[in-house]
Amino acid sequence: MIRIIGIGSPFGDDAAGLEAARRIAEDPPAESEVVLADRPGIALIDLLRDVPIVVVIDAVRSGHAPGTVHDLALGEVARLAGRRFTSHDASLPEALALAEALGHALRGRFLGVEIGEPSVENVAAGFTVAVENGLREVTARARRWAAFLAPQVRLGKTLSPRLA
Repeated sequence: MIRIIGIGSPFGDDAAGLEAARRIAEDPPAESEVVLADRPGIALIDLLRDVPIVVVIDAVRSGHAPGTVHDLALGEVARLAGRRFTSHDASLPEALALAEALGHALRGRFLGVEIGEPSVENVAAGFTVAVENGLREVTARARRWAAFLAPQVRLGKTLSPRLA
């Protein structure tokens, strides 16, 4: 089983991860389950349990142009702990680093959509054009990763270092 986890808040561009998961859940890939997690923080660790592979989708504020798509192994994201990467208070890198320290294997991918600084205007208006474009790309990539990883899950294979 592959767990696809969309993270975010329900407001403006920061809802990109949740919206990607909603779109994927309409027609979930084989061997996958989709979870929407409204700002899970450290509780993300519970969502990493009991599944061999996860694909985590979230909004990112790292200084790149809005709409930029980030595609990283989960272990790479865990190594960003202590740096501002996502737009949430308890950062995704810190939750992943803690999960790793607790002995959870971080196997899977992180897909992020770069967003700009929040404003009253974009929270009320929904997704900006750039973020909507990035959201479509992230949704397509999540489906491709799930299709690629599903046979490995069925066969019980270990992920290559590039994917883990």
